[in-house]
Amino acid sequence: MPVTTGWRRWLLAGRGRWLGIGFALVYGAMCFLPDPGPIPGLRHAGFDTYQTLFPRKLLKHPVVIVDIDDASLARIGQWPWPRDRMATLVDRLAARKPAVIALDVLFSEPDRTSPELLHRQFLARDPALAERLRQMPGNDALFADALRKAPVVLGLAASDETTDSGMGFAPARVIGPMPPLREYRGAIRNLDQIDAAASGRGLFNSHDEQGVVRQMPLLAMVAGQPLLSLPMECFRVAAGEAFFAIDGSQRGHLRLSIGDLVVPAQADGSVWLHFAGHDPARYVSAVDVLEGSGEALDIEGKIVLVGVTGLGLVDQPLTPSGERMPGVEVHAEVIENIFEGALLQRPEWSRLAEALAFLALAALAIIWVPRTSPSRGSLLFLVSILVLAGGGVASFHGPKLLLDPLTPLLGIACLQALLVFSGMMLMDIEHRHLAARLAIERDLAARAAGELEAARRIQVGMLPRPEIVLADERRVELFAYMHPAREVGGDLYDFFHLDRDRLFVMVGDVAGKGLAAALFMSVSKAITKSTSLRGRIGLDRLMAIVDRELSRDNPDELFVTMMALVIDLDSGRIEYCNAGHEPLLLVRGDGDMRVLDEAGGPPLCALDSYLRTTAEAWLQPGDLLVLLSDGITEAMSAGGQLYGRAALKASLQPSAGDVAGIGQRVLDAVKAFEQGSDPVDDQTLLLLRWRGQPLPSWAATISER
Repeated sequence: MPVTTGWRRWLLAGRGRWLGIGFALVYGAMCFLPDPGPIPGLRHAGFDTYQTLFPRKLLKHPVVIVDIDDASLARIGQWPWPRDRMATLVDRLAARKPAVIALDVLFSEPDRTSPELLHRQFLARDPALAERLRQMPGNDALFADALRKAPVVLGLAASDETTDSGMGFAPARVIGPMPPLREYRGAIRNLDQIDAAASGRGLFNSHDEQGVVRQMPLLAMVAGQPLLSLPMECFRVAAGEAFFAIDGSQRGHLRLSIGDLVVPAQADGSVWLHFAGHDPARYVSAVDVLEGSGEALDIEGKIVLVGVTGLGLVDQPLTPSGERMPGVEVHAEVIENIFEGALLQRPEWSRLAEALAFLALAALAIIWVPRTSPSRGSLLFLVSILVLAGGGVASFHGPKLLLDPLTPLLGIACLQALLVFSGMMLMDIEHRHLAARLAIERDLAARAAGELEAARRIQVGMLPRPEIVLADERRVELFAYMHPAREVGGDLYDFFHLDRDRLFVMVGDVAGKGLAAALFMSVSKAITKSTSLRGRIGLDRLMAIVDRELSRDNPDELFVTMMALVIDLDSGRIEYCNAGHEPLLLVRGDGDMRVLDEAGGPPLCALDSYLRTTAEAWLQPGDLLVLLSDGITEAMSAGGQLYGRAALKASLQPSAGDVAGIGQRVLDAVKAFEQGSDPVDDQTLLLLRWRGQPLPSWAATISER
């Protein structure tokens, strides 16, 4: 890994894992925040999804809602109704023997249609009528009398703007410390005359969060005293209990007891409702009760809630499923949840479970994501969705537990995004380092290429050129070609005059390729030329001297194959010696090709002190000598076949004509055979044609042999 500094060094440590660990620890601690959690909307969205997918199934109807609906208002008159009409409604309901009647309506002001108030209005206009009105009982008194005869619970609206003594509330027995209930300074109550006639009083305040009712309080502190909600007061009055008990001895929640009924609640006295949704079967129109058309109404032993749902008279809060529901039906949902034991639970340990689930999946992500591909990393996210969502649904569907899958899932999504981002940052950093390193390597490669190109130019420049060496020579014609397989190669050739009539010609091949072979080739060429020019010595002696000199400083133990010959330009006599090289080829004017391999020995530097032999031959005018390296005969096609000596012989025909044309024809044939492939070895080709006088008869006889 390349060295970097600053925050990049910290990011590179562990391939972003330390960053992921820090995020996981911080987010895991946030999961411990009390409800509604670090992201309230997200946690509520998860709970609301449960309610939408799995609404509560109504098993029984313990609650009947007597609805002051639009039809009732159209038949009876606008709201508020006279209290004597409300008294009639209560009497007719009480006659059917319900367990309790709860009025989800406040009567905090005197009835404006009551006779005593009308008496004052008619006193000046019709004294007789005013007197009769004065003698009639008031509507509030009639209503109070009706309330005394039935088990009726009145509603109160808790408020921080009204002080209240709390008188008339059912007494409470507190076990353990008082739990942290929500506190109100007082409540908006009914008229004293009406309030005194009721069997119980309960709060009908709801607990809405951003307009959505998910929880309802079962009790609260009003003027320093605990007061039950309207549904719980219905249970107390129906059970005939004079008091209720609050058990706050267990941390994080409380238990509310009314006789044999025990209801678990959260520490603030609220409960999570499992909504069944709006059900018309709960409702009966108030006008049907008043006009007697609801005689078949079965409310005996049930809890009756009286509420106003007429259009525009009451607000209808949202439920978790997105449905609007009147407040009186929300109270019915509370009673049904308690009656069926269907209340949802949000235990104290739920936040710990959610945090541990997040940390476990986060640990897997921190270990897995940096070392795998993005597609496999997304598979882990899919597994996290299945585990968290599946666990949440199973807990809701079974033991009625509210576990939040979305908050941990959001953390996993952010964590994986952070790890992927860290990976991208690492890739960018590595890319920058690689680009910098590549630029350096390119610069070094360019320098090396320049040096190799210079070496190639030097190597090619060291090779003699026929048009210069043989510029004034008419007795011989020569073509020379050398192409290295790499920038520089190990093949060599040379030709030069030993004196006016003798021409030295050689072709060699250093074992190996590249720069080392090229250097050894240059040394071999220099030693061979300098030795041959010292004096008139035979080729056998020349080879021995060159062999000894090359072997003296040869730490890599390289060896050289070499074909050397000396041609007498006047007579056409040649002396040749082959040190492990491709044999000399002689092509007669009539096209006949002979292989001259009667003399020679092993390559130079292969065996110490080996004395190689020489041989001689005689040329006729127009004969062609062919010297080449194995890069020609062993040229390889794309299919792996070798060019061979037979193909070489075919390409040399016809042998008459300019040697440059013949040489180019041979090279074109080799190149076509290779089919565009790069040469596998250095390629060297020398063609020499003797244009001297015909041989004497005795020399021709020797030449034929």
